[in-house]
Amino acid sequence: MRSHEDSWLVASADELVARHIVRGELGCPVCEARYPVRDGVADFTAGVAQAVTPRAGASTEGMAVRAAALLGLQESGGIVVLAGEWSTAAIEMLEMTEDVLLLAFDFPRALRSGGALSLALIGDVLPLAAGSVRGIALDAAHATPSLLAGAERALAPGARLIAPASARLPASLRELARDDQHWVATAAAPSNVSAPVPIGIRR
Repeated sequence: MRSHEDSWLVASADELVARHIVRGELGCPVCEARYPVRDGVADFTAGVAQAVTPRAGASTEGMAVRAAALLGLQESGGIVVLAGEWSTAAIEMLEMTEDVLLLAFDFPRALRSGGALSLALIGDVLPLAAGSVRGIALDAAHATPSLLAGAERALAPGARLIAPASARLPASLRELARDDQHWVATAAAPSNVSAPVPIGIRR
């Protein structure tokens, strides 16, 4: 795969279930790269990456509420990306949001695609178009310079990014909040739109 301007991927479906590709292929018409879809999972890693196993002792309790609050998902619509350990909250987040499409990258093995949830395995490149995403949550394993840069590029104006507190804040993003675990930042909004207000969680 070579670097080039954004292009839509062309889908070839061998098996469909409720408009989800269960088995097939995604292809780039520019660089002719091919990405297989197996069991509903798009693989952008040439078979190298594996589904995530949460860290020993890592708590996933409250992750869905935390992610929804920090990403400002009180309004409906848009695409939201959950990478690694954040993807364990995917099902619960779908239940608490309206008309939101979730993309789970490098997800738990028990997760299955369907409805508003799509699954993919990724490498060091975030396979998302510029300005296409409402919110992204990256765990420690995915807060690499390459994926942070991809997230920065993929955020729509006013969209939000969650990353570990130790991760570098991309230069074009404005930090909204930070604690000992994570920071949340926003992409620049148009001048005629007020900036998002950080949301706290009452305990």
